[in-house]
Amino acid sequence: MILAFLLACGGDIGIRTVDKIPTDPDSGITVVDTSTEEPSSEPSNEPAGEPSTEPSTEPLNGTVGLTRYTLEQLACPSCMGASQEITVLFEAKFHDKINETHPLWYPPIGQCSTNTSPVAISVSPLNVGQSLNIQGSQNSFSAYNAGSGIYSSYIQEWQYDRNAMTTVRLQDNTSYSFTSIEGFDDIQPWEIRYVDPSYAFAAVISKFGTNFSWSPAGVGDEFNIMIATYSPDGSQLLGVISCTGPDSGFMFFDGSYLQTYPTWSLAAIHMTRISKQRVPSESMNGYIDVQLEWSVVGTGHIE
Repeated sequence: MILAFLLACGGDIGIRTVDKIPTDPDSGITVVDTSTEEPSSEPSNEPAGEPSTEPSTEPLNGTVGLTRYTLEQLACPSCMGASQEITVLFEAKFHDKINETHPLWYPPIGQCSTNTSPVAISVSPLNVGQSLNIQGSQNSFSAYNAGSGIYSSYIQEWQYDRNAMTTVRLQDNTSYSFTSIEGFDDIQPWEIRYVDPSYAFAAVISKFGTNFSWSPAGVGDEFNIMIATYSPDGSQLLGVISCTGPDSGFMFFDGSYLQTYPTWSLAAIHMTRISKQRVPSESMNGYIDVQLEWSVVGTGHIE
C-alpha cells in the first residue's frame, strides 16, 4: 500500500483532470493483472544484529518479524501520475523478540477513520543474511537485504502465486510459511475501472452513500475502502476517509463523511482485500506477523 498511501496523501503526485466526464463511455478494464517490469534491487552490506545460532529452550512466544506482501492495480495510472498499472512488493523484517504484534494502517472492522498514517513500533533489527528465497506453488524469487533487518523485492505479477502456500527460506535453511491471497473477478461500480483519462472519474460517489461490491468474497479476513478526495481540478487533497468491514463482497460507504466536499470533487477509490496471519518461526522461537493486501485503485467524483 505504499503507492496507495502516496496517492492518498498528495505530495507531488496529483490527480490529472479532464475537461468533461462522458455519461456513457464504453471503455473499462477487467480487474485482472498484466506484467510489470521488476525494478533492480541491490543487496545492502549495512550491518545489523545477528540472530543466535544456538538452539533455544524458551517456549515459542512473542513477535520476531513482520512480512508484508502487497499487490496494487491502478485502473488509470496516467490519471494519478504513475508510470505502471501493477506493483507487487514483498517485504520482510526481522528483529529481537517483542511482546506486541505489528499494527495495521487501517481502522478495525465496523469503523472509519481519517487517519491513514502507518504506525510503526520500535524494534532492534536482526540480520539473517544477504537474501531470502520465497517459494510459492509454481514460482520463486529472492528478496535482498536493504539494511536495518529489512528484505525486499519488487516482482512481476505472474510471479505471485494465488491462494498458495508460500515459504520464506532464510540463508541458514530455516523457514516459515503463509498462505497467499487472490484478487478480484469483478469490482462495482464498474465505472471506477475506466483506464482512459478522457473517461476516468465518471463513477458517482454519492453524498447519500455508495454501494461497493466485489467478487470473489471471503478470501481475506477484512476489506478496506479508502476514498481520497481532491479539489475539482485535482490540485489539492481535501481529505481521506478509510472504512473497514468483513470481506463479504459488499460494503455501503456512508455518504455523511463526504458532506463537506464540493460537488464534482475528484476521488481516488482504494478497494483493498486484507489477510492477517501469524505464523511460527521455530528457529527464532517466536511468531512472524504476515500482512497481505490486494488493492484496486479506481477513480470517481463526489456528487
